[in-house]
Amino acid sequence: MLKSAIAATWMALALAACATSAPAQTQATPAPTHATSGARNPAVQVDALAFIPPAPQANGALEMAERAIVRGPWSAERRAQALADNAIDPFAAFDSVLGETFTSANFPATTALLTRAGRAAGYAGEPVKFRDQRPRPFVTDSSIIPCIPDEPALRASFSYPSGHAALGFAWALVLAELVPTRADAIIERGRDFTWSRVVCGVHYPSDVEAGRTVAAAAIARLHADPDFQRERAAAREELARAYP
Repeated sequence: MLKSAIAATWMALALAACATSAPAQTQATPAPTHATSGARNPAVQVDALAFIPPAPQANGALEMAERAIVRGPWSAERRAQALADNAIDPFAAFDSVLGETFTSANFPATTALLTRAGRAAGYAGEPVKFRDQRPRPFVTDSSIIPCIPDEPALRASFSYPSGHAALGFAWALVLAELVPTRADAIIERGRDFTWSRVVCGVHYPSDVEAGRTVAAAAIARLHADPDFQRERAAAREELARAYP
């Protein structure tokens, strides 16, 4: 039962981070979020519209330069890693740093904390996505082949900022704080995890950078939240026993 609930949570985060698309009625109408309807997503405590600048101009010099980066070339090994990093699972993402025993089953308090952090960061960029409605690189440039299936929902979703990068970097920030002896390696893995979105062909570098900024803001704000503080204390105690 617990495993199923956790899987459902990661799936919900995946949908928020990677498949946010325009409402059916019109491409230009923003989604109903706390920024447009007054109905605040309870997971989100920051307003990304206030600090994330507009996406680079479509087909402008910066976007063209970014598109060249997305094209690569990338090695088959790096593409395989990008495909693996498409999974919304912090334990799979960071077990290369924290070891094979770093699993949700072994660290339930950490699971709760990472779930809260992922929701806060993963959903926070949605208003910006609908403000800018930037197409993904592989949609604009047919020579870019995504590492994940090219499905209609993916094509209909927006690129800036990267929700996948936001939640992945949020996990890295939280884990680096809780396991300071491995902080450098955790942050590096978080950077690599987020860069996989560029390698995969589904995000521009500026999408990823904006996602990291969203993550930093979301986690900074969460530190003032009593529920987050309580869950962080439990996770810190749990992780300290495994990673002294």
